[in-house]
Amino acid sequence: MAKVRKTVSHTRRRFLQAGLATMAAPWFSPAASRGADGGDVPSQGPPGELRVGFAQTDITPPVGALMTGEGIPGGTGMEDPLQARTLVAQSGDRMIAIVGVDLVKIRFDLADAAIAQASQRTGIAHDAVLICPSHTHSSPFIPMGGPNNKDYLSALPGLIADSIEQACKSLQPARMLLGRSLVYEGIHNRRVVSKGDGLVLNTWLPKLNDLQQTPQVLGTEGPIDPELWAARFDALDGRVLGTLVNFSCHPALHSRLGRKWSADYPGVIAEQMAQAYGNQAVCVFTQGASGNVNPHTQGTPDWREKATVFAQAAIAAAKRAIPIGGPIAVDYARRDVQVPRRDPADQPPEAIARLGWRDPRGAAPPMRDVPVSAARIGPLGIATNAGELFVEWGLSVKQRSPFPHTIVSELTNEWIGYEPTAQAFQHGGYEALAGVDFVPLEGIQKLVDTAVDLLQGLWSSGARA
Repeated sequence: MAKVRKTVSHTRRRFLQAGLATMAAPWFSPAASRGADGGDVPSQGPPGELRVGFAQTDITPPVGALMTGEGIPGGTGMEDPLQARTLVAQSGDRMIAIVGVDLVKIRFDLADAAIAQASQRTGIAHDAVLICPSHTHSSPFIPMGGPNNKDYLSALPGLIADSIEQACKSLQPARMLLGRSLVYEGIHNRRVVSKGDGLVLNTWLPKLNDLQQTPQVLGTEGPIDPELWAARFDALDGRVLGTLVNFSCHPALHSRLGRKWSADYPGVIAEQMAQAYGNQAVCVFTQGASGNVNPHTQGTPDWREKATVFAQAAIAAAKRAIPIGGPIAVDYARRDVQVPRRDPADQPPEAIARLGWRDPRGAAPPMRDVPVSAARIGPLGIATNAGELFVEWGLSVKQRSPFPHTIVSELTNEWIGYEPTAQAFQHGGYEALAGVDFVPLEGIQKLVDTAVDLLQGLWSSGARA
């Protein structure tokens, strides 16, 4: 892990010694980070040749930055670093960047600023960049506005753009391999149906284990998605350059109550991938549709051991990955979709009280056009969503996709809260409360349909590689 530690140390000195306010200007200057070639997109290879580049930059906040979660004060240090890890893939004149960031979410303005900087430095198209938070809960608070974490957030787009620029500069011919593990251990659908009223209780609620309040439950409301995908990219000499991993489960194994930054299980996957394939192998993680899927336990001291279950599944998928023959098509599409805002008045009066839980109502994101993207690398289709998408929606995207293999990346380029199903709105529960769900059912359906439509367009317009 020598290279990673070196990067961590260098970046933290930039935060702590120089100070965020004074350092923001050079980080935001495209000229400050240009290489000898001026940062232009590298020349194209032969038609159909796949070229990839990987990079990572440290985005760990300084001590004192506010952590995600109500009432949690500033972080006191880190358990493991937060990173922005990037895969850039190019075939012919089409190039995409997929950035896995160890953040709970990303605001539209922050994502757009990072994309604008990356585009200015490298020439990569605005619509070709996907910024994909892992959703780790042990990460910095990202408010919808106001002064909290202002200095850190002002520097964040530049750091993400650094990762994209470095990945562009490392582009080289590569081979693609694709593998999958099925993971049933350590995850569950976190919504349980109570027999008494036929409504949902979330698995963390104290009343669920009180026989007087909840004498009988009828199992979970919905499924999980056991697919853990690993797309592996090898240099022509056989070295593993990096991987793209996708899995659907909240990263909530690590306890943020200890006030230490942590990438949670996606960070453990990245660490163990590097141990398996070398420090040069960067693991880009994208979060699947996991709005209602949690790990079995949360905040336990042995969280790393539990995360190893997912890490070993990812390594197994990468090791048994099968080669994808060329030519490998790379393409992308994006559409910003107008959706309505949910009317909070449609929430039943007793919705919060019956949970025995606090009112989660906070600052809602502004309702603007919501970004929806699709991308492809060969036979792998990638659909995005800007919210905490319920697993049922993700499975429906996979079922409707024309690609032989499809993954869903939630929380991409924006955050719009939870996105429950029609059944979940009827059953209630935390995720259906107006304080955390900001888009009505018809808006969620429109976003999902748009992602499928974009996938179909990529499939029909390109070579079916």
